[in-house]
Amino acid sequence: MNRRILAAVTGLALALSVTACGTDDDATGDGGTQKVKVGYIAGPAPGMHLLLAKERGYFAEAGLDVETVPFQTGISLSNALTGGSVDVGVMGAVIANFPARGQGKVFLLNNLEANIQQIWAAPDSGINSIADLRGKKVATTTGTAAHLLLHVALAENGMTTDDIELVNLDMPAVANTFVTGGVPAAALWAPFDNQIKERLPQARMIGTAEQFQPKSAITGGWVANNKFHAENRDALVKIAQAWLKANDDIVTDQAGALAAGCPSLSEFMTTEVCTQIYQQARSYPNAEWATYYADGTVADWVGRMEQVFVDIGALPAFVDPDQFLDTTVFTDANK
Repeated sequence: MNRRILAAVTGLALALSVTACGTDDDATGDGGTQKVKVGYIAGPAPGMHLLLAKERGYFAEAGLDVETVPFQTGISLSNALTGGSVDVGVMGAVIANFPARGQGKVFLLNNLEANIQQIWAAPDSGINSIADLRGKKVATTTGTAAHLLLHVALAENGMTTDDIELVNLDMPAVANTFVTGGVPAAALWAPFDNQIKERLPQARMIGTAEQFQPKSAITGGWVANNKFHAENRDALVKIAQAWLKANDDIVTDQAGALAAGCPSLSEFMTTEVCTQIYQQARSYPNAEWATYYADGTVADWVGRMEQVFVDIGALPAFVDPDQFLDTTVFTDANK
């Protein structure tokens, strides 16, 4: 099973041959439904609410005709969003990067990716904790959520990336280099941990995002391009209404929700892998989300991610999340 998992994941870049193409602005479908093109990262943590809402007809019930387009990276999706090839993008931690540059408005979060990002140490490496990473080679993909976790974990132990030897590789290479002995430590995300468990079973997981929360509050969400946000706010509220139904399904019957939503990712991974990854995220009931939007928790999570992007040099300066986070869409949908 794990070999099939690895083959599915490492082949993702080849499988994701679909790229954004042009769409008619403000198009209306049959029966007066509004067409919305939504790009998404083809993974369960960012994509499950979108895929489940589409599968169970929640968008149609809200009067929306949603076309979904998978992307390989948050960078490519953000570029398509900025260029207007998609109206809305569903992505991971990059929601705190490009929108902070003025490229889109965040209007929904999905979950906390509590144990999806992980830091591993090789057996016989002498690394038993984050503190032991000092002076050691650590492989990751810079500018990603795994890098965010590594940055926070080091900071919590009085270090920065200057105190380690950072090795920047794409994520399949991070996992392969680690299990073949090229580096003694790696920061990665699920399901690449399956490769470690199969090929290097004595390796130790020494950190996850959940251990360092709230400082490592890694979350993904929904971003509308600026034009669509300005001209189609009613559609965003309808999207959020469909999201609320999907989220309620996920919270009250996660097994049933994943069984319904995961097959939409069959081109990229098995239902088993999809389920495994999503179970490493943390979901919240709608009422709890309402509190988080109202009390500033959502803005705090986004701001924490943004600050790490600034710290690692991926953003030039910190921008108050209020400038690119619209919490009123969720609030209006939840009334």
